[in-house]
Amino acid sequence: MMREMQMKPKTTATIRKRLIAGVFLASLGFLFACSTPVQERYYLLSPDDVAAPSGATRTAVMGVGPITIPSHLDRSQIVTRSSDNRLVINQFDRWAEPLDENIQRVLIENLDHRLSPQRIETFPWNSRDGVVWQIVVDLGQFERQPDGSVQIAARWKIVNFNSGETAVSERFTDSVVPKDTTTEATVAAMSVLLGRLSDSIAQSYR
Repeated sequence: MMREMQMKPKTTATIRKRLIAGVFLASLGFLFACSTPVQERYYLLSPDDVAAPSGATRTAVMGVGPITIPSHLDRSQIVTRSSDNRLVINQFDRWAEPLDENIQRVLIENLDHRLSPQRIETFPWNSRDGVVWQIVVDLGQFERQPDGSVQIAARWKIVNFNSGETAVSERFTDSVVPKDTTTEATVAAMSVLLGRLSDSIAQSYR
């Protein structure tokens, strides 16, 4: 009995030491994790290399913009959907420039390749820039969906800049399944969709 009583304090001390050592190691792990921040990754949409048909004549001066996007996409973080009613904001996957500006720049490059206009002006411009036709785009959807596909839904129109009359007004919807689930593949699929939107505008513009 006395031997058992003598062993209990020693056993308790051993357990206490092990607990303290465990807490110390866990604290070290936490401090190490905090001292190694996750690197942010930056992405850009890209134009394609589709060229105007051979023998195509140069079109009038074109202006592209404004380009409007939903408020939930107007942020530096890349946004995807996990359900119809839930958005996922990817804290470490970010746009390298404002999304609406990136879309505008890609559309300008794509339309320049397809139509070979005399010149393309970026919105906003003034009357001295000589814009004849204005391309206005309003995107209602432009993100990866719960099923993994990337979808675009946009309304676009071609406006006679001088008269303000709308010559063409269309709705464009399409989707692409990225090659994998990475953000890079998602952004590449979004670029493909902008190319298809550019095709739709160019075909109506000619």
